[in-house]
Amino acid sequence: MKSGKWVGFVTLLLHVCFSRADKIVALPGQPKVSFQHFSGYVTVHDEKPHRQRALFYYFVEAETMPASKPLVLWLNGGPGCSSVGAGAFIEHGPFKPNGKTLTKNAHSWNKEANMLYLESPAGVGFSYSANNSFYTGLNDEVVARDNFVFLERWLLMFPQYKNRDFYITGESYAGMFISD
Repeated sequence: MKSGKWVGFVTLLLHVCFSRADKIVALPGQPKVSFQHFSGYVTVHDEKPHRQRALFYYFVEAETMPASKPLVLWLNGGPGCSSVGAGAFIEHGPFKPNGKTLTKNAHSWNKEANMLYLESPAGVGFSYSANNSFYTGLNDEVVARDNFVFLERWLLMFPQYKNRDFYITGESYAGMFISD
């Protein structure tokens, strides 16, 4: 009986420690899929006087064998273009909206990689700063630092991707960050 309680306790503990609040069960109109996907915020700055700044992400595991596939960070350009709205849902994400539902994208990049779409800088898409004056002082150095802090903190949430092959890609102005 003691071992049964112990197994139950360990199972509950593992569930609490490793369950993810950011896990997406299903998007509206989503077809059935074999992969997991997640979305949420990562705080990249929480010190005064600047207050909180958080970047939004959408992460899609590879369709098959995600444990053996690389991690790809996608950044849209602009500046100001949404990586989720453009990259994930118009270009190469797992779904294409058709006006009423989502359909599977036959050319999705998550067929070959674990895809991390980042809304950057704060103010793009769902990413935000709680301090409106932040936007007037925004520059490439601040954006690059926020992106780096995002990656460090995101990998704490998803440590299984820490030692994967890692690629950064994007389009347009994203090349300013990718090339450095």
